[in-house]
Amino acid sequence: MSSENRPTVLFVDDNQEVRFLLEKMLEGTCEVVSAGSAEEALEVLSKRFGGEPPDLFLLDIRLPGSRSGAELLHLLQDFGLAEEVPAVALTTYAGPGDREALLEEGFDEYVSKPFSREELIGALRRALRPADACRAGLQ
Repeated sequence: MSSENRPTVLFVDDNQEVRFLLEKMLEGTCEVVSAGSAEEALEVLSKRFGGEPPDLFLLDIRLPGSRSGAELLHLLQDFGLAEEVPAVALTTYAGPGDREALLEEGFDEYVSKPFSREELIGALRRALRPADACRAGLQ
């Protein structure tokens, strides 16, 4: 939990511009901690969070390296980190059935790129626990 009592989001996306844009979109709402790959996200989890998971995972599906966002989610589930922490898929996959496939993978919500601030906030509101959404001013 952040010192300002805002929900913390671990955002994983390889595009630095998208990370910057999302941080600006959520400024004052959530504390955003970013990583550029699945491997970097695992490092951030151990160093930044020290065993305490964030309040939400926001994962791009297409990531560089050996793990996709869905594979990262499965790894987090294997570690027991994603059982209580909601996860939102952020992806360019917006074809028929893509949303359902990602929800079946274990994601709680889905946002397709490009997205508006309203679409992002709506997905976070639906995915976050009610107390966390309230702290973020999303209720």
